[in-house]
Amino acid sequence: MDEYAYGICFFRKGIENGMKRIIFFAKHMDLGGLEKSLLTLLNHLDHTQYHVTLVLEEKRGVLLRQLDRRVEVRQYRLSACPIRPVRRALNLLKRLLWSVKNRNAYDFSCAYCTYSVIGSYLAQIASENSCLYVHNDYSRILPDEADFRAFFDSLRTPRFRSVVFVSNESRDAFRARYALEAERLHVINNLIDGDAVRALASEPCSVPPAPELKTFLFVGRLDETQKRLSRLLEGMHLAAQQRQDLRLLIVGDGPDRAACEQLSQRLGLSGCVLFLGAQENPYPFFSAADCLVLTSDYEGFPVVYYEAMALGLDILTTVPVSDEQVNIAERAIIAAPNASAVGAAMAAYQPQRHPPFDFAEANDRRCRMLAALMERG
Repeated sequence: MDEYAYGICFFRKGIENGMKRIIFFAKHMDLGGLEKSLLTLLNHLDHTQYHVTLVLEEKRGVLLRQLDRRVEVRQYRLSACPIRPVRRALNLLKRLLWSVKNRNAYDFSCAYCTYSVIGSYLAQIASENSCLYVHNDYSRILPDEADFRAFFDSLRTPRFRSVVFVSNESRDAFRARYALEAERLHVINNLIDGDAVRALASEPCSVPPAPELKTFLFVGRLDETQKRLSRLLEGMHLAAQQRQDLRLLIVGDGPDRAACEQLSQRLGLSGCVLFLGAQENPYPFFSAADCLVLTSDYEGFPVVYYEAMALGLDILTTVPVSDEQVNIAERAIIAAPNASAVGAAMAAYQPQRHPPFDFAEANDRRCRMLAALMERG
């Protein structure tokens, strides 16, 4: 029995009145941690018991090809009319028509993309049993408490029946800044399809193996604001001055890719840092690496942590978050969020040994928790 079998069984309840209708809202299905998590969740619901609908603001993304065909995919596109009063009128009319047709038409609704205001509105209309997913620590994104509260006010957060966070830290930061009953707040991290990740990792890799090197791997969006790629590259520069058997693979794309490549050249790292761009299947590069590295200022709970654990990689990070199952500080090398500390940790890196993670048990528990929210009357 595979690692999902235990968890999925909790979605397979006899429903006397036929299939329950559940609906999720997101922006798109391009490559990204949020989107990959949503894909895994939707594919592993019991489609014999749930009729699942996914509503996207933009019906696009490479992950759509991997979505279970039983998921009904719709588009809710906001007007792009350049005349603001006309645009607002068109969007208002569309919301009204959507509300007439879909008000409380679903047994469960989920605004899965936290920052989508329209997704939150539609989820609250679609079901009295509505849920907001929070994938990041918004106290770090919006450090001013007034801005923080205004953001969650814009989502009409008190109208959600439940709010789900992917880390304890994100939930605790929310509780400290926003007045909402504690019993409505839940920590449920994303499901992890370890078998699928390992199968994808076995595909050919364009980077030749180099067993004589210690290879670090970064996978994510090249966005300096959050990911702090300059910190990673400067740390690599310091580490490379101490030992010559290091290399760094950077998988991903984003607005700061050109700046990162220029900084890498200025630091003299062209021979040991490879920019590999966005990859529909990034997992073969995990097989070519020894250690995942993440030098962000903040995260929710990165999906890439579990992907690294599934593939046996060590983790070096500046973000020691925890969820309902794992405290990453117990399974990773933690560096202070500065280039000197990152460089010192990279230079001192030696392979770690951690006990294997029980994905079956984790998925079991998360499916139980999600089912409890979805099945509430």
